[in-house]
Amino acid sequence: VASYGQLSIPDSLASLFFNQLTVFPQEKIYVHTDKPYYLSGERIWFRAYLTDAISHVPAPVSRYVYVELINPLDSVVTRVKVREEAEAYHGYLSLPDDIPQGIYTLRAYTTFMLSQEENYFFTGTLHIGDPQARSVNTETLFFFEPGGRVHATFSFSHVSTSAPLVPQSVRVGVNDGMPMSLRVESDGTATLGFDLPAGSRRRTLLLEVTADKYPYRQFIQVPAPDNDFDVGFYPEGGSLLLGTPCKIVFKAMKSDGQATDITGTIYDRHGVEVGEIRSDYLGMGSFVLLAEQGKSYYAVCENDRGQSKRFDLPVAIDYGYSLSVHQMRNQLYISVRQPAGVVYDEDLYLLAHTRGMIHLIDFWDHEKNLVVIPKELFPSGVLHLILFDAGFNPVSERLVFINNPDQAQVSYLPDRTEYARRSLVNNSLTVTDADGRPLTGSFSVSVTSDREVSRDTTTNILTQLLLTSDLRGHIEHPAFYFQNSPESNYALDLLMCTQGWRRYDIAELAQGRFSRPSSPLEFGSEISGTVKGLISSRPVGEVEVTVVSLAGDYFGSVHTDSDGRFSISVGELPDSTRYVVSAAPKRGMTNTELVLDGEVFPDRTLAVILPSGPDKRQFARYADKAEQQYVYEGGIRVTELSAAVVTAQRVVIPPRKSQYYAFPDNSLTEEELDQMRAMSLFNIMSTFPGLQVLQGESGQITSIIIRGFSSVLAQASFPLVLMDGIPVSNPREALALLHVHDIAQIDVLKSAGNTSVFGYRGGHGVIVIHTRDRLYHEDSPLHHIRTLLPLGYQQPVEFYVPVYDTPAKRDALTPDLRTTIHWQPVVQIDNRGVASFAFYTADENTSYTVIIEGLCNDGTIIRQETKLW
Repeated sequence: VASYGQLSIPDSLASLFFNQLTVFPQEKIYVHTDKPYYLSGERIWFRAYLTDAISHVPAPVSRYVYVELINPLDSVVTRVKVREEAEAYHGYLSLPDDIPQGIYTLRAYTTFMLSQEENYFFTGTLHIGDPQARSVNTETLFFFEPGGRVHATFSFSHVSTSAPLVPQSVRVGVNDGMPMSLRVESDGTATLGFDLPAGSRRRTLLLEVTADKYPYRQFIQVPAPDNDFDVGFYPEGGSLLLGTPCKIVFKAMKSDGQATDITGTIYDRHGVEVGEIRSDYLGMGSFVLLAEQGKSYYAVCENDRGQSKRFDLPVAIDYGYSLSVHQMRNQLYISVRQPAGVVYDEDLYLLAHTRGMIHLIDFWDHEKNLVVIPKELFPSGVLHLILFDAGFNPVSERLVFINNPDQAQVSYLPDRTEYARRSLVNNSLTVTDADGRPLTGSFSVSVTSDREVSRDTTTNILTQLLLTSDLRGHIEHPAFYFQNSPESNYALDLLMCTQGWRRYDIAELAQGRFSRPSSPLEFGSEISGTVKGLISSRPVGEVEVTVVSLAGDYFGSVHTDSDGRFSISVGELPDSTRYVVSAAPKRGMTNTELVLDGEVFPDRTLAVILPSGPDKRQFARYADKAEQQYVYEGGIRVTELSAAVVTAQRVVIPPRKSQYYAFPDNSLTEEELDQMRAMSLFNIMSTFPGLQVLQGESGQITSIIIRGFSSVLAQASFPLVLMDGIPVSNPREALALLHVHDIAQIDVLKSAGNTSVFGYRGGHGVIVIHTRDRLYHEDSPLHHIRTLLPLGYQQPVEFYVPVYDTPAKRDALTPDLRTTIHWQPVVQIDNRGVASFAFYTADENTSYTVIIEGLCNDGTIIRQETKLW
């Protein structure tokens, strides 16, 4: 075996792969939700599976997983940050009551995954409905003119009868543009013309309808003009070789990224017909071509709309190699093709890996030119075959998908075959490997009503972890490839020839130029920023910066460096934790500004390939039931009115909140002050314990001293006075001009925990005055104090599960309208491979779909789907 330095070439290649995985270990995420569509105001329950990208072993290395819901205009509707709880990442997304209907993107990632492109994040789609979807149906037709002019026709009808519906008003906005009012004809149609270039990535309309006095909003995706298509040709192994039969796989795509079926004819450069082609599945097909010396080839293809185009085939080369793989029964037959009449004897090496895990590196035997390997030697997933020369240059590559029965074997057994309403369902499972040995781990389980909820048949945990997360580009309907039928296996091999493995750059890796992470692992939260002069904007070093949580759970301090920068770890605090960050100005330097770094989240850059929505009638049933459930649980749905006048007298006046402190040491609220309006401001201030208020001859307040706060107090000095959050430069004058009836609340701060955020300016205590109508506008706010509400981790909330364990509960008149019958994000599997869960059925006579997805501790994937009656 040839050598490379101190190691043989196979060992050297293995070492390079190992080093790359060590330098940049990667993560994968899969998100399991309780159902595929929702109604506004509901919660999306989820569990995120964070794994090592190679082994799929659960890998809670990153402390947090971020889960987002993104609307069709690329804006984040809601975002949560979940940490590992009960050895799992799980939580929920709350949908706003006024969220428009449409197809939304569900995205999940860790900060460590920001080192890679968005392609490596988990992305899925969810249909979000509006309650009015129960009664309003909207169909949209588009017509495209050259130059980017688009005409849209909206047709409105009743869902139940399909009869035309004439709304009271219709408005439409294009992308982020202002909405335009449309006139609705008597047949329920309205038209709109607008400009939208064909290449625009964002192609979204926001439709706003008022029908039967109720608002209805919907996002509508504008398709790309269906007047063009493209066909890519991919020789097996990467190269079309002269004089030898080569397999060429093709894939036809429309301009919107969806596949399209084609037929075509192959011609040589003289126009002589060579053969015919036809796509077999999602625009993909294959043919064999024997390229002759001095000839080039092209294809004339026609799509299903009758459009015809010419495409040049790759140019045949007279030097090179091409890996060829033939699958028969459970064997892989691997050979290397060369141009006809050319014999090479240079050293070549075949490497085979799955997700970076090497299975084979061996010297290629030119004489035999064949390697036969049983598929069972490889784990399921994308097998990447690479042919290297002696200089570690990849000269040919081929992907093969291995679909072995090496995932978890789940034996699911409910305690009965049929169930009555509101009865207990006890479920037990046994999880083993292919050889019957028990496995340990955990899974999430969702149970949904088949009458209202259609299961997602396009994607699941197997398709995400084994297929789509390791390939470039969009994969349509990935679940089809896991049917293990002759048709799906053939289509899967076509897919392997048209997509590329994307985890690492193999050519760079083989030369020792490793990919490296650019984002660190996240173990906790940090607050950072810069302190600079307010006027000069120059950084100020050696300034003490303090951080206090208003809930009193955290206090810390740090000094700025020579560039005025600071960073302080605040550990872990739950979401909605507010911090006050204060930079104590240096003596003699009062104009200090504190600038906090904002939280950075990744942009949405990928084009969304929209799936088909749910069946409209079934979704109307779902929306009707979900809306009734919403009303039973939370009361009537609130609709925002265009204008409202409130005439009722205010009953309860809550205390005013401050962004600088949680609770004042002493306070007079608006209700208390209402009973003291006859008193002077001097007398009101004098009622505060520990306040010594001095009055001049004219009755004005000349001095205030807060006793028991500081050991050194000037006899005639004021504490810091804030009016409506603004520091008062001349408190005597400001108090003299202030009328008692204008005051809504007075707070006194004299404890160190409350005044420390104000630095030396709070050294004599702080008096905070809130006016009724925010009357005070004298100076700018405190520039050296900032409040911050960063995204904290979401605290777990349990999915509501009714318990019908008594006759009274079973006979209760309140209807059980659940569509998600049961959601349990974490079900543990014990060391015998056994797990169990239980729930009660709802009222309706229907079947349930039970979906179980999870991971074993060794990375084995758990997936089971079954029915309950």
